[in-house]
Amino acid sequence: MIKVLAAIVAPPHLSVSGAGRAAEQLSFALARHCDITVASMMGAQTREAEAPGIRRAPVAVRLPPLLPWQRVPNRYRTLFYSSDIPDRIRSGDFDLVHLHNPMPALEMARIARACRSANVPYVVSTHGFNEIANGARIYGFGRLRRLVWQALVTRPVQQAVRGAAAVLGLSPADREIVGAMGFAGSFAVVPNGVSLPGPFDPSQDFAACARLGVPGRRAGEMTCMFLANHTPNKGLPVLLEAFDGLTCPYTLIVGGEKRAEIDYALAALTRRADQRIIVTGRLSDREVQALFRRSDLFVFPTLADTFPLVVLEAMSHGVPVLASRVGGIPHQLDPGSGQLVEAGDVRQLREALAALACRRDRLAKMGERARARVAQHFTWDNAAERALAEYERALDARATAPARTLLSALHTVH
Repeated sequence: MIKVLAAIVAPPHLSVSGAGRAAEQLSFALARHCDITVASMMGAQTREAEAPGIRRAPVAVRLPPLLPWQRVPNRYRTLFYSSDIPDRIRSGDFDLVHLHNPMPALEMARIARACRSANVPYVVSTHGFNEIANGARIYGFGRLRRLVWQALVTRPVQQAVRGAAAVLGLSPADREIVGAMGFAGSFAVVPNGVSLPGPFDPSQDFAACARLGVPGRRAGEMTCMFLANHTPNKGLPVLLEAFDGLTCPYTLIVGGEKRAEIDYALAALTRRADQRIIVTGRLSDREVQALFRRSDLFVFPTLADTFPLVVLEAMSHGVPVLASRVGGIPHQLDPGSGQLVEAGDVRQLREALAALACRRDRLAKMGERARARVAQHFTWDNAAERALAEYERALDARATAPARTLLSALHTVH
């Protein structure tokens, strides 16, 4: 069997990461085909009982010494984390390394260099690449910060990508992004997958909603849900502004860890009795599932995203999606399962919400279509088969390279 190291690059202070979850789930599906070891800078995000056949390598994560890192905000500290994953590659017995997630970019580049030094081919999944390509625009960087972003983020990711044996794009939209990074090798689409939810206990759902302060349904209202880390690229201010101008009855559930840089004032405003916004904070998997089942519509006005796993998770629960037309999202949805709006357009988002609130029958049909689309196109088994094919292609190319070099040399001599 092919011996694979799945290296998940991520800042350890994150408690939840869509890219990390996707990397682990793909690794679990690949365990039926490969001898796979997961090395995550975040630690395990999924219980071992859910991952038969997986080995986990403990990962030591550190920051450069002699600096007062406790005074540095997480968004800056993120850039400088390093790990012992490169040491494991140099001393290990792996046929191939699969790199997941590009931040911290300097560490992604270090791991890629270790692979090249050890003559171990590596492939790269494009988690977060849309955000990397558009980061300077999203965050509104001035000239100096753009230069820093280029030096500490864009350039290291480009270096890692250019040396990859293959790039596994989460959607066709990523081909242009990696091409702009200078990659001219094998590109294959290997999208995220999702597992369809099984049976559930309504009493447990009721208890979870009660703990979170989410009341029962009221006649005539639309319940919407948002879930993400509250980083600037996720568009949470756009979401809150759009709901603040709605005239229809609604409940909006805002899930995910709160961030100091986000203004939650609009969520806290006193509003009509038939309108409410509930900010839950961090959620467990069970709570997320209960809230999906409580919701009529998943709203995701992200400003930049590559292929958000949470969109597929909503669809798997039979929840239609209203999201931004960015990255791979147009490849996740079709007109029957969701609706797209322009990123950052508050008015367009508000108008789409108001129109859908008047068509509850349409929402139900879209939800059925969303679940069927996920079951047909976005499973982890399908993703694993595609990834395995790229692994084998990369190793075949490596095996035949010396022969091609020899033939080329003989041809030159003659």
